[in-house]
Amino acid sequence: MKPTIFWLACGLILVSAACSRQDVRPVVILATTSSVGNSGLLEVLQPAFEQLSGVRVRGHLVGSGLALQMLERGQVDVAISHAPEMEARFLRAHPGWLYRKLMYNDFLLVGPLGDPAGVLSAPSIEVAIQRIVKDGARFVSRGDESGTHTREQQLFKLAEVSLSAEDVVITGHGMSRTLRIASEIEAYTLTDAATFARMNDILHLRPVFQGGSNLLNTYAVITTTSDPDAVKRAGAVSLFEWLTDGGGRPLITNFRANPEVAGFMVWPAARPRGEPNALPF
Repeated sequence: MKPTIFWLACGLILVSAACSRQDVRPVVILATTSSVGNSGLLEVLQPAFEQLSGVRVRGHLVGSGLALQMLERGQVDVAISHAPEMEARFLRAHPGWLYRKLMYNDFLLVGPLGDPAGVLSAPSIEVAIQRIVKDGARFVSRGDESGTHTREQQLFKLAEVSLSAEDVVITGHGMSRTLRIASEIEAYTLTDAATFARMNDILHLRPVFQGGSNLLNTYAVITTTSDPDAVKRAGAVSLFEWLTDGGGRPLITNFRANPEVAGFMVWPAARPRGEPNALPF
């Protein structure tokens, strides 16, 4: 055999072998709020589901608003969101979507260690927000239509105040980047508890207000049954069921954002969970 033909034949054999080793498992595309990724929970859930089901999960960390839009456009198969009012609007437009509450934790108002606006002594979240605005303290906003940004807007509306343009920094990024910026410039911000617990050791921030119904943070899983691809549809429903009623539940229960803090509380099985306004207690 001529050398050229020999090496060409070897190359074809190698390409053929590589192709035979390609991952041919079905793929489910998941758009999830960034806090599920930033907290480390997705790193626990994804491989466990893949090993059990044989379905590969391709995750995208985005704000809840974008996750729901991607599901609507058919760009993803499953979404995890924590923006109940936004979820309700999408469900009205898509009554065939499957929806189920998954877990919950709290939002935290965090700020500089010295708390220059005196928020720590505030009797309510409304007063806490009012003090930040009155003091002219800087506030870092995600500004990305995420669940956290949506709640931030609701809290400022509840407090009947607004930030001046010079006092707000809009990041357009996820929670971890937003926390880093707030820490660097000694500003206040709103965060989910799990991401803050995960990053606490590297931040110069502290919780300055927490607790109460206005800071309850609920997460839901949403999927559609209208995908014409039966394999993808089955994979999406399988992930949906595994998270809410299968092996995902104990993993969420046992997950720790750091050694001392549980990142999330799994949704109680006895509580209603099929509507965005459902509560865990």
